[in-house]
This record gives sequence, structure tokens and C-alpha cells, in this order.
Amino acid sequence: MLEAITWNDYFITLAIGITSYYLIIIGLYYPKELRSLISGKSLQFTPTGQQDKERHLSRTDQEDIDRFEELEITVAELQGILGRAGTITDKNQLLGQLKQVLSSHPGLRDPAYRVAIGNYLSENIPKLTRLNFSESELEKIWDE
Repeated sequence: MLEAITWNDYFITLAIGITSYYLIIIGLYYPKELRSLISGKSLQFTPTGQQDKERHLSRTDQEDIDRFEELEITVAELQGILGRAGTITDKNQLLGQLKQVLSSHPGLRDPAYRVAIGNYLSENIPKLTRLNFSESELEKIWDE
């Protein structure tokens, strides 16, 4: 029975089956994109669930994203101060500079961000300067 099927028939059946499979998948997961492709508008494919997730994230987590960007900017500023502070021998002068940077970023007063910045400072101050600070001294930079 299998001898009656030619290679040509096999490949034609395989091509039709694969094409049908992918058309069904595209129809199920990308219906909007398929309609726009057929109408000739756009060729941008994203799964429908992914679109909903992106819309939800853009509405709810924008504040968190902005806070993370603010945290990155703050860490870069602190790194610049610590890089220039290698010759500073006065703790109060360095604390004043750190306090000035942190006061310009009031959104980072949440405990999670304070801990992250505190850990960064306690780890990098001894590496980049000749000064050592205790935790209580680093907590002073958050006082208003």
C-alpha cells in the first residue's frame, strides 16, 4: 500500500498540512495582525495575550519604572561623588554631598530604595575612599 504513494504526493501532502497548521495558529494567536496583513496595513506580529500584558504594564507599573530609572540616575550621581571623593578626609563634607544628591530625589525615600542605596554606599565608600561609615552615620543622610 505504501508503495503506491510517490515522493511527489508525499511532499505535496506535507506542504498542505504544514501550511494549514500555521494558518490555524496564526488565526488563533494573531487575529488582528492577520486582518491587517490581509488588508495590507501592517506586518507587526505580537501575541494577543502579550498585547494585553503590555497595555496593563504601561498603565500600572509606570511609576515603578520611573522609580527604577530614578534609582539608576541616583546611583550614577553617587558613584561620581565617590569617585571624586578619594581625597576628601572629612566625613561631614562627604555626608553633605551625599545628602544633597539624595534630597534631589525624594521618590527614593521608600524603605526598599533606601536599603538599596544604603547597601551601595556601605559597599562602595570603603572601596573608593579612605573613609569608613557606620550604618547610623549613613542613616543621617536621609534626615531632612
